[in-house]
Amino acid sequence: MEYEDFKRVVREAGERRVAQGGLVPIPELRRQVPALDRRSFDDYVLALHREGVIHLLSHVEPDKLSSDVRDHCVVHPSGALLYWLRWL
Repeated sequence: MEYEDFKRVVREAGERRVAQGGLVPIPELRRQVPALDRRSFDDYVLALHREGVIHLLSHVEPDKLSSDVRDHCVVHPSGALLYWLRWL
């Protein structure tokens, strides 16, 4: 999957979740694009953040997430575990 295609998928996911404030769980999004390996997915998410088209957020209680869910989150270069994204 190319970056622009991924960007479209993220935008559409955010648009579908307007009633939830546009918040998209990153683990859910990762499952929607199985063609992307972990590194590419994470790189694309962080690139969207650098572009300023998404906002990244951590989970309020990350310790309560299952290890499987945590494994599907994105780890920011700062070390923060990112669970949510919002299309801006």
